[in-house]
Amino acid sequence: MKHLLSLVAICLLAGCAVTPEQKARRAAEQERYEQQLQVALAAQCDKETAEMMARQFRGDIGATEKERKDFRLKYIDKTSDKLFQSCYRLAWENHINQRRLEQVERWRGCCDDWYWGPRPYWWW
Repeated sequence: MKHLLSLVAICLLAGCAVTPEQKARRAAEQERYEQQLQVALAAQCDKETAEMMARQFRGDIGATEKERKDFRLKYIDKTSDKLFQSCYRLAWENHINQRRLEQVERWRGCCDDWYWGPRPYWWW
């Protein structure tokens, strides 16, 4: 019986394990989401810089060495602008604070001031 229980536990854990393909797909999806978020936040400050960021993420920076160099110089010039950097930093802080506020609202939605913890099922 104890061997059967351990065998069942091993089978359950093996069935729930993440394969390397799933891990790679999740990492690619996470990276794509982060890049889209960066472009969306940059678009709040400067549309042209956001388009350049999207082009860089896509790898569409030019076919020849001269085009790549021109793109890189223009990209550095646009992203190093003090006004863009301060606006981009504010957009990031705003995004982070919105996520924190949503988390607090979710937490406050499940609890009352007088009753700490989840509500009983008849409360709804």
